[in-house]
Amino acid sequence: MPLFAFGSNGSGQLGIGHNEDVSTPTECLFEEQVSSPPEGNRSAAKRISRIVAGGNHTLVLDEDGCVYATGCNEDGRCAHTPAASLQRFRRVIVEDGTGASARSYAAFRDVSATWEASFLVARSEDPSGWVDRVFAAGSGAKGELGLGEGCTRVVEPAAIPDFPPRGTGVVAIASGMGHTVAVLSDGDVWGWGGARKGQLGDAAKAMKIAWSPVKIGGVPFRATGAACGREFTVIAGDKAAGEFVVIGSCDNKWDILSGAASASQSLTAYRGIAASWHGVYVHRSDFSVLAWGRNDRGQIPPTDLPSPQQLAVGSEHVLALVDDHAVVAFGWGEHGNCGPETDPQGNVKGVYREIPLELREDAEVVGIGAGCATSWIITS
Repeated sequence: MPLFAFGSNGSGQLGIGHNEDVSTPTECLFEEQVSSPPEGNRSAAKRISRIVAGGNHTLVLDEDGCVYATGCNEDGRCAHTPAASLQRFRRVIVEDGTGASARSYAAFRDVSATWEASFLVARSEDPSGWVDRVFAAGSGAKGELGLGEGCTRVVEPAAIPDFPPRGTGVVAIASGMGHTVAVLSDGDVWGWGGARKGQLGDAAKAMKIAWSPVKIGGVPFRATGAACGREFTVIAGDKAAGEFVVIGSCDNKWDILSGAASASQSLTAYRGIAASWHGVYVHRSDFSVLAWGRNDRGQIPPTDLPSPQQLAVGSEHVLALVDDHAVVAFGWGEHGNCGPETDPQGNVKGVYREIPLELREDAEVVGIGAGCATSWIITS
């Protein structure tokens, strides 16, 4: 299934074979690996289910659980032997343990990425039943890896000890620039990394850094999903009932908390909820978008935005799929991540711009993604 990328590419994080920024969608390249598509240097054949991006690296998860990584890898954050960077997507296989207890993981349930680290959720079977493990790779000076006090770099993927708690599994994982949260099968939420703004709950705020996973208390419903801003966390509950809560951003900068309080009074059902570094975006059940937060670069949807089929929220920009052949963008686009047409400051502000995309006659856009000044379009 062809994947196209555009935007920031200084470390090869677009996976297009070089490290120059591009402002028009360019087809991604996938190295031939075990069980990879037979055509080798073509986009992954399987349907892509998730794209996550760190500051300068990207992970792609397909429907079979295969993960591919590209971009900066000087510290192993792409889950490969450290090298300056990868410029094509390379299949991730994690080797865990040695000797008779060694296990190889080639399929994963979910992925996420902080600025300099990656997380891969794997499931295996042991005598007690199914067991989930969360592997971390890369760097993080403030607990981002979740591997214990003082651990700031791991060049080979390492499992977070004793997590998730026995008898639970990971149903969702999300990362911001400097913190990560995992929603477990019992409805609880745990997190690690930066904590001083309350993004991991009030109890962890005094710690400033959570070096290992801590349980986030005070969530007034059974959690089903999460999204991470730069210094806040959005936790979703029953979407049909409009349940969500925002924690963190204790100074209410960009009206993150006050906007959430206002939205919760009128919001009923919604399809999904996402976060940029400084904003929250609710894709309502009628396909319209409710958003609040920072808007100095046009990050909040313009009033005439058509109700999108899909919404993808990056660090400071947004992509919207408005029909099977049209993707539009708005927000901060200085690296080309909002397409070739921006204002003199590099923004698409107060308007939206359609992204030029040349499709085969029988092709459609089936998915979109957005990262740290990177944009992604999946076609049939």
